[in-house]
Amino acid sequence: MRIAHISDIHADTSSAFQNRFHALLHSIGNQRIDHLMITGDLTDKATGEEYEVVIRILNEYGFSSGENITVIPGNHDLYPSVYQSFTFRLSTLRQEFREDPVRVTKELYRVLRAYRKFTPEIYRKALHEFVSRFQWTFDNAISLGPEATGGFPYLKHLNDEYAAVCLESNYVSPHIKSILPYALIKYAITKDMFAATDSPICSNGWIDIELLNRALFHPEVKHKKLIILLHHYLYPQDQVLKYMSKDFERTMTLVNKNHFLDVVRESNPELILHGHWHVTEEYSLCNGRIRALNGGGLFQQNRATWNLITLTGDGLTRSEINFIAS
Repeated sequence: MRIAHISDIHADTSSAFQNRFHALLHSIGNQRIDHLMITGDLTDKATGEEYEVVIRILNEYGFSSGENITVIPGNHDLYPSVYQSFTFRLSTLRQEFREDPVRVTKELYRVLRAYRKFTPEIYRKALHEFVSRFQWTFDNAISLGPEATGGFPYLKHLNDEYAAVCLESNYVSPHIKSILPYALIKYAITKDMFAATDSPICSNGWIDIELLNRALFHPEVKHKKLIILLHHYLYPQDQVLKYMSKDFERTMTLVNKNHFLDVVRESNPELILHGHWHVTEEYSLCNGRIRALNGGGLFQQNRATWNLITLTGDGLTRSEINFIAS
C-alpha cells in the first residue's frame, strides 16, 4: 500500500494557490498512490469558499471517499473568527513586522480582541463544520469520541495489517480563557511577553488523554500496526531550537506533549504523522523508538516536497518526493 502524506496546504481562492495544489496532487498521482493523508490546516481561514476550492480539486484527482483519503483539522480550520481577522499570513509575519512594525502591532492587537471573544462553543461549531464539509472522508471511519468532539478520535482500517488513529489536537482548553485580565497579571509578574496569553495566535494544542487511550487500545486495532495522525508537532527540544526560539515555540506547542508521548509509547506505533511547522522531514521520538513525519505544506517555494509511505509485510519505508510547484 502506498500512502501520500501532506499537511498545511492553507487553501485560499487565488489562482496561485490552485496552481500549486494542482501541481502537488499531480505529483502524488504520478506515484500511483492508494491513500492520501492530510494532517490539518486544509484552509487558511476556514471560509466556505476555501473549503469549496479544496474539495473540488481533491475530487478532480479522484480523492472522493474515505477509502482513499483521510483528513484531520488544524488550528486554521477551527479558529475562523480569529484568523479571518488577520490581514497577513503567519508565514510572512516576521518579514511584515520588520517592514512595518506599527501596522502589524495594531493587527495583532485586533487579533487578540477577536481571541478574547472566542468561546469553546465557537470551536465546537467550527469542528462540526469541518466534519460536515468532509463527511465523505469519514464513511469508513470508526468514531470513538462524543458529539462534542465531532466524533474524534476515530479509527480507520487501512489494510489487513495497518490502521490509522486520527486525533484532534487543536482544543487548547483549559487554557483558552486565560487572556485578559489574568494574562496581564502574569505578564506584570514574569515580564515575559509570551506569558501575555497561553495561545496568542490559537496555535497551541492539547490532547484529551482519556480519548487517546480509548483509541490506541481499542479492540478494533488490538492486533494492528498503528499510524497516528495529529496536527501538532512533537519535536524534541533540540529540534525545536533548530527552527525557532523557546519563546516562539510557546505559541505553537502541544501543551501536554510529554503526557501524550508517555501514552503513545505504550502502544508502540509504527509512525506518527503531523504538520503545523511547514517542513517535510523525518525524525525520531522516545530514544529512537518511534518514527515521526512532518508534512511541509505548500509554503516551500524552492523545495516543495511530500512524504511517500510504502506499507509492506516487512514494515514501512518513507521517501521524500520533490515536485515543481507552478
